[in-house]
Amino acid sequence: MIKTPFRNLSIKNKLFLSHFLILLITVIIILITIRVNDKRGAIELMLDRVDDIRIKAQQQNEAKQEFLLSERFNEEFFKTGNSQSIGMYAALLKQIDDDIAIINKHELSKTPTIAEQIIQITHQIHQQDELFSRMIDSVRQMGYGKMGLMGSFKNYTDELEQSKLINQTLLDLLKKNEQAYLLYKEELAVKRFDSLIDLAIKTYSNSPSSVLMLSGYKRNFDRMVELERSVGSNQRNGLKTELAEQSKNTDKQLKLTIDSIRNTYRDNLKNLEWIFLGLIGVAFIIGILVSYVLSVEITRPIISLNNAIREVVATKFKDDINPKIIDPDRKDEIGQLTANFNLAIRKIRRSIRIIQDKSTALEAKNIQLIHNEENLKTVNSQKDKFLSIISHDMRAPLSSIISFLDYYKDNFNSFTETEIDFVSTNLNTHVKKVVEMLDGLLLWSRSQTGEIQTILEPVDLAKIIMATVEVMNQSALNKKIEITTSLHNQLVWADKNMTAFAIRNILSNAIKFTREGGSIQVYTMRNRRHAYVIVKDKGVGIAPENLAKLFQENVSHSTFGTNEEKGIGLGLVLCRDFMDMQNGSIEVESIQGEGTTVNLLFPLVGIED
Repeated sequence: MIKTPFRNLSIKNKLFLSHFLILLITVIIILITIRVNDKRGAIELMLDRVDDIRIKAQQQNEAKQEFLLSERFNEEFFKTGNSQSIGMYAALLKQIDDDIAIINKHELSKTPTIAEQIIQITHQIHQQDELFSRMIDSVRQMGYGKMGLMGSFKNYTDELEQSKLINQTLLDLLKKNEQAYLLYKEELAVKRFDSLIDLAIKTYSNSPSSVLMLSGYKRNFDRMVELERSVGSNQRNGLKTELAEQSKNTDKQLKLTIDSIRNTYRDNLKNLEWIFLGLIGVAFIIGILVSYVLSVEITRPIISLNNAIREVVATKFKDDINPKIIDPDRKDEIGQLTANFNLAIRKIRRSIRIIQDKSTALEAKNIQLIHNEENLKTVNSQKDKFLSIISHDMRAPLSSIISFLDYYKDNFNSFTETEIDFVSTNLNTHVKKVVEMLDGLLLWSRSQTGEIQTILEPVDLAKIIMATVEVMNQSALNKKIEITTSLHNQLVWADKNMTAFAIRNILSNAIKFTREGGSIQVYTMRNRRHAYVIVKDKGVGIAPENLAKLFQENVSHSTFGTNEEKGIGLGLVLCRDFMDMQNGSIEVESIQGEGTTVNLLFPLVGIED
C-alpha cells in the first residue's frame, strides 16, 4: 500500500484541506468571471450610451419638427425667442454632450477607429445645433402676426390702403401675390410681386411718399423671401434640407460606431473567453488531482469498514468484525471507530433478541386494534347516517299523517262519508309511503354495509316524481306553497328507492326553506345522454360560505326553515351518495335571498358509452 503524505492527518484536517482547495478554486473562477463580466458590462454600457445618443438625436429631430410645424406660429416664441421644443432640443444636446464625455473616458474609445467616429459624431451634433440656431433666428426675423417682417407687411399695406397713396386694385394684387408666396411658397408669385411693385414705383414716381412706402414694402418682401429660402421653402435647399441631411449622416455615423464597438466587443470577448477557459482548465485539473488524493485517503478506510459492516449485517450480527480488515497501525478516527464498532455489535445483538420478542407481540396487538378501529368507524358512520335519514326524511309524511288525524279528530262528528273516505285514503297512502321509506332506509343501510348491491333498472322518472309530489303536497299546502310540475316520461337507469329518496329529500328542503305563499317548480329536461330532474324554489337561498360545505359528511349544516322547521343537515350528503351509486350526480345552485335550484342527473336508457 502506498503511503501518501496525507495518511497521518485526521479526517477533520483532510476534509478541511479538501474544502479549502475547492473554495480556493471557486474563488479563482469567481474572480475571473467577475473580471470578464466587468469587461463585458463596461462595453455593453458604452453600447447603451451610443444607442442612447442615437435615440436623443432622433428626439432632437422630433423637437425640430415640432418647432417648425406648430411653435413657429406661436406669438410667445417671437416675444421671448424661446419655446418648449427649443428648450427640449437644448436639454437633449446637453445630455448628448454628457454621454459623449462619459464615452470618451472608456478605454475602448481610445481605439483609433472608434475615437475618430466619436469625434465625427460630436462635430455633426454641434453642426446641427448651429444650423438649428440659424433657422430659429431666421424664423424669428420672419415673424408672425404683428411681429417681425409679417407685422411690417401689415403696417405697409394698412398705411398704403388708408392713405390712398396707390390704386386699391394694384394694392390688392400685391397683397394677393404676397400671400400666395407666404402661404404656398409659389416662386411665380415672387416674380409677379416684383413686377407689380416695380410698375407701381414707376407709376407713382412723382409721389415721394408713395415711392418711400413701396420701396420699404419691397425691401421687406425681398428679405422675407431670402429668409424663407434660407430656411428651406422646398425639399431641395435651405436649412431644413441641410438639417435633414445632417440628421441622416449623424444616424449613419452612430450606426457605424455601434457596429465598430460590437466588433471590438466580440474580438475582446473572444480573447477573454480563451483566457478564462484556460485558467479554469488549469484550476480544474489541479483541483481534481488534489481532491482525488484526499478523497482516496478519506474513503479507502471507510469503504473497508463499510465492507466489514456489510458482512456482519449479512450474518445478522452473529459474528464480530475482523480487525485485520482495517490497517492496525492507523491512529486516526477510523481505527477508533473499528474498535468501538465491535463493542457495539455485541450490545446490539443482545438488544435485537429482546426487541424481536416484544415486537412480535406488539404487532399482533396492533393489527387487532387497527381492525377493531376500522370496524368501529364503519359501524358508527352507518349508525349516524341511518339515524340522520330517519330524522330528516320521515318528518314530512308523518307530519301529513298527524295533520289528517288531528283534522279527523276535530271534525269527526261533522264528517260526511265522502270526507271520511278522503281522509282514510290519504292516511292509508301516507302510511304506505312511510313503510316504503322505512324499507328504503333498511335497503340503504344494508347497501352501505355491503350486504346488497344497488339495483339499476329502467325507471320512469315522471312516475317517481308524481308519487313523491303527492306525498309532499300536504306539507306544502300547510305552508300555502304551490308545487307545479312539467314532466316528460324519461326512462333512465336508476334504483327506484334511492331515486325516490333523493327527490323526496330535495323537495322537502325546498318546502322547508320557501316562505308561506311561495311556489316550487319541478320539471325534467334531457340531452343526448342524460335526463335531469330540476327542483327550483324561490326561498331564502344558501349563503356562499355554506354552499361549498353542503356535501361535507363530517359537518352538519342544518338550518331552521321559514317556519322554524329543523333538520339534521345530512340529507344532501345522503342524496349525493345515492346518486353516485346510480352513476348520476347532484348539483346545487343558490343565490341568497332569491332561491335555490337542485339538478339531479341520470343516465338515459339506450345510451351506450
